[in-house]
Amino acid sequence: MNQKVMDGVYLNILQTQQFKTIRFSVQLVAPATKETLTKRSLLASVLSASSQAYRDQVAIANQLQAMYGAGFNMNAYRQGQLAIFSISMRIVSPQYLRDTIDLQQQAIAFIGELLLKPDVIDQAFNAVTFDREKENLQRYIDSVADDKQTYAALKLRELYFTDQTQQTPNYGDADVLKTITATDLYTYYQQMIANDRIQMTVVGNVDEEKLALDLAQLSLAPRGEMLPGIFYQQAASNAVRELTEEQAVQQGKLNMAYQLPAYFYQKDYYAALVMNALFGGTPLSLLFTNVREKASLAYYASSNIDAFRGAVMVQTGIESHQKERVLAIIEAQRQSIIAGDFTQAMFEQTKLALINQFKSSLDSPGYLGQQQFNQIFVPETELDAGRFTTAILAVSKQAVQEQAAKMQLQAIYFLKGVDTNEA
Repeated sequence: MNQKVMDGVYLNILQTQQFKTIRFSVQLVAPATKETLTKRSLLASVLSASSQAYRDQVAIANQLQAMYGAGFNMNAYRQGQLAIFSISMRIVSPQYLRDTIDLQQQAIAFIGELLLKPDVIDQAFNAVTFDREKENLQRYIDSVADDKQTYAALKLRELYFTDQTQQTPNYGDADVLKTITATDLYTYYQQMIANDRIQMTVVGNVDEEKLALDLAQLSLAPRGEMLPGIFYQQAASNAVRELTEEQAVQQGKLNMAYQLPAYFYQKDYYAALVMNALFGGTPLSLLFTNVREKASLAYYASSNIDAFRGAVMVQTGIESHQKERVLAIIEAQRQSIIAGDFTQAMFEQTKLALINQFKSSLDSPGYLGQQQFNQIFVPETELDAGRFTTAILAVSKQAVQEQAAKMQLQAIYFLKGVDTNEA
């Protein structure tokens, strides 16, 4: 249950003895924009590199080791229309320690140190740390172009989405990054700490009264609570946007984007999950077995649902001269689902694969914590294996056929490579 600590600050505790660890996370949430995504990505690197008490990575690593090898992570990402800055920590549950050390208090103090006491000089982040982390992020952004599978996926999203923010990758925008100074970033950091909605989530076996006292040391202040809805909804286009690029690569990349208005744990979500799993979401899928295995038209072929933005993305690696054949056979697989041309055995196996995947996910404190977070914005988010199983098993063949029929092709991105057959 989500508890209101003060205006704009919430605490969600999942009491469980399932794990021998306790996982703490603090997530700061604001509307996503190209600028906020970029600044938060850089902030995650800068804040996790040093603080007032821990001047470098060695000091941070030594403290984590002193806390019985505690795990720590800081990152920034986007879900639908929200930009999320997250700091998380995993410690051994104190009941398994012989030592009388107050590990929970130390962990929360460590989070507070890195999040709230940054390494700042004259109202700017430490220039040495800032310059290094900015350069590292720039190198990472530049390196994406060398990973052609990732590059093609990002180009497809640029092509599909009409909104500039939704076109922007989680790590931000290279042009925005170039303009950010150490002073700019610190000013933005202060605004984020003061104004963002804060969601604290704890997964593990904890004393809730003591936890409240330990969290109070973070000294958070009340803030506003206005946020956009988490889902991004884009109007369908009657025309398919297409883009072809040529590069000196051996393997072509043919990616496609469909609109499918089935959102995270909303109406038709379970049917869409099963449909996507049949289409290209599992090794049992039609794309994998018919496009990759039987027809040998692709080195890889798969699909995935973006359930916060109402889309299905298809990724394939192909010989470039096979483009039209691959487009045709991918559409043929969708038409097979619409026609109900799949066996009952495949239908049931696909459902079982989804159920087993969900059950396996529940063994991860990180997944449980993220689902707890999602529940704040999407109350229907499922955390119970029994209810999830029942919902998946209840999906009818007709419902899956209807979801496939609702898919509307919106964008095709083709990275055309050097083809030995054409050389």
